[in-house]
Amino acid sequence: MDMRITFLGTSGSMPSKDRGASGVVVRTGRELLMFDCGEGTQRQMVKAGIGFQRAMRIFITHLHGDHVLGLPGLLQSMSLLRRENELHVYGPAGLIKFVQAFSESLGGPLFPVILYEVVEPGVIHEEKGYRVETVKAVH
Repeated sequence: MDMRITFLGTSGSMPSKDRGASGVVVRTGRELLMFDCGEGTQRQMVKAGIGFQRAMRIFITHLHGDHVLGLPGLLQSMSLLRRENELHVYGPAGLIKFVQAFSESLGGPLFPVILYEVVEPGVIHEEKGYRVETVKAVH
């Protein structure tokens, strides 16, 4: 299976004039796997030609702002573009509360978002040719 990796943001705790906050997309052919969604992720997706309607799974490594604050805007933009396909979002404990909080204040998303809180290490998604596995880490 061919995979293509696009780095959307590689900055540290704050974006800089040349680098956005954390975000990486792996194109697997059928779907996109996004790892983290820091500020500026949408803009970088547009620059990289990554469509907002594509089949996609988002994996949030942890709930620090530089890894997750792009998610509210991305979901809102997907709603504005009338996305209909479901979106799967995986993340640590607290992800559901985070998404519910901004969804209530922003009034969305307007398409199915399936949230998974991952609390134990292990395989969380698997397809032919790849698997996504979590491990405990100290940060």
